[in-house]
Amino acid sequence: MTQQQADIAMVMGILALLSLIPATVALRRARAFGDWDLTSTMVFLVGVLANVPTVVYVMNSGRPERLDPLGEVVTGFPQWVNQIGSVANTIMLAGCVAFVLHRLLSAHARINVAPLIACLLVLLLAFSDALHGQQFLTPRQIALLVALLAAAVARPGRPALLGAAAVVLLSTVLGGVQALIEPATVMRECRADNPCGPLGVLYAGVFTNENIFSLLLIAGIPFVWLGLRGGVRILLACYVAFVAVATGSRLADITAVAVVAFMMILRPRLPEEAADGAARVSLGRVLFGVPVLGAAAAIGLATPLRHPNADSLGDRATIWDMARDELHRSPLLGFGGKAWPTKYHAGEIPAAVSPSLHNQWIDVLYAGGFVGLALFLLLLLCLLLRGGFAGFPVAASVLLPVLLASILERPWSFSISNSLTFALVTAVLVPAAVRRAAAPGVAASGSSPATVLARTPRH
Repeated sequence: MTQQQADIAMVMGILALLSLIPATVALRRARAFGDWDLTSTMVFLVGVLANVPTVVYVMNSGRPERLDPLGEVVTGFPQWVNQIGSVANTIMLAGCVAFVLHRLLSAHARINVAPLIACLLVLLLAFSDALHGQQFLTPRQIALLVALLAAAVARPGRPALLGAAAVVLLSTVLGGVQALIEPATVMRECRADNPCGPLGVLYAGVFTNENIFSLLLIAGIPFVWLGLRGGVRILLACYVAFVAVATGSRLADITAVAVVAFMMILRPRLPEEAADGAARVSLGRVLFGVPVLGAAAAIGLATPLRHPNADSLGDRATIWDMARDELHRSPLLGFGGKAWPTKYHAGEIPAAVSPSLHNQWIDVLYAGGFVGLALFLLLLLCLLLRGGFAGFPVAASVLLPVLLASILERPWSFSISNSLTFALVTAVLVPAAVRRAAAPGVAASGSSPATVLARTPRH
């Protein structure tokens, strides 16, 4: 470990401890306003339980590199870590089922459409798996499906965003604590094929690599900004963006800065903050946001299908060409969510690119065909439009990091539950449009008790 890496690890640890001050202020404020509810707990548990195996592995073993008899890097975890994952997956399943039953028996439960669209996409990939000789539903597929079903009956808006913000802040703090205790375990070696970032390091925190950590962070910036209250939310969102830059991921560098700038321009606010017209959205902000999202989506869709500068894309260009050449064999329903990872076990692709096709669009197209791509587009449109004109800045802020990351990564998995499942669950719970109250002092039609509580802090 170099002196520069040791210094950066010390800085990340100190910043993590300092972040506890504004985080405590924000969480106390959330408690005073009654923002945390069962939906927040559900999202938080989905995020924590999905990441427990990785966190325990890194903090206990320090991320050792395992090689097979041929000298190739072995993917996956040791058996004892997989056992922890199985237990965590079972707890998440039970918790989500209990949440669904509780919400269905509640008089205030309402069905959210967006999570059901995501459920259809998950079922499509599972059905395509069965068509191509793979297992129909694995435990992690079931966990993903049940988590989305829980979102279908959950309370949209601030509670979900707050639970996700807690996951993101917990991840940064754990990484900082680990950096102080065992600094060598939070850093990865810089190589010619994986160069260091702006700070001269690759900072992975308590995750297996910096790319996984950076995806969680950039997806979480809007959750921190929107889920918390007061000026500390902006401070914490900028802190999370800085940690994303510190990971060394080139995609995270650009995305983190772009998301913070985008939100500063759009100034998104949740529906319950619309008292006295304070959250009125100008046409100019919408006209700015639409082209930005459209450009990010268009680039993400076009890049794997037409990439003239293939040399700079490395293995990505190769696997995109491989997947594109196979699409004609099952264009309508794709090959299923397990088809691409299976290629690694067959020796057709290296371990580094086995989890996904490293592009959200072609990943969905390969696994679910044109039907899957249509469902994915429908999901994005539903999220953008469900909040109406006033809700556009919020939805756009949540989707921008996903669309930017989709160019070179797969932030949302529809085939298995993973470390970013909580981000997908939170995204499908962006707030819907809220109609104004018919008379002063009366809650708007469709307003939840949490919305009313959020307007008046408890003392």
